[in-house]
Amino acid sequence: MKTIQSICLLTCLLFVGCSDQVPSGGGGHHVHTAPHGGELYELGPHGSGFNFELFLNENGNLNLYVLDAHAENFVRIKQTQIEIIFPDTNRSSLRLEAVEDSATGETVGDTSRFQSPESIRDLLPIQGILKEVSVGSNSYSELPISFSGNSKGNSNEH
Repeated sequence: MKTIQSICLLTCLLFVGCSDQVPSGGGGHHVHTAPHGGELYELGPHGSGFNFELFLNENGNLNLYVLDAHAENFVRIKQTQIEIIFPDTNRSSLRLEAVEDSATGETVGDTSRFQSPESIRDLLPIQGILKEVSVGSNSYSELPISFSGNSKGNSNEH
């Protein structure tokens, strides 16, 4: 009897989790929460790609965090900067620079965090294109973004 219960439990655990399939009742959505309360954006196919979070810190600097497919863990990348271009404004681009963190051992060229060198509060809301992010062997380019500041709900429902 314990074997049957164990098999049933294991089967249930295998089918619980992130899925693009939403039952006809509509109750199958799930939520990805932005770790810092910013805005989440997907990189690649849902659940198999990555995410990034845009977050405005207390000084008004824009931070970008690279996250795993479910926005639960930070993902270090080799880039030293990430550029957001603004095709429809007088400002041509915004450069986010890699941030070192001695607490996590992250360094320029091995970090999950990027930050604007100055406050961007006077630029909000921004609408632009994230030029390119390379995560491992995957490269994502020309990603549209729209950011008006930290979200109040700080999650991304599917």
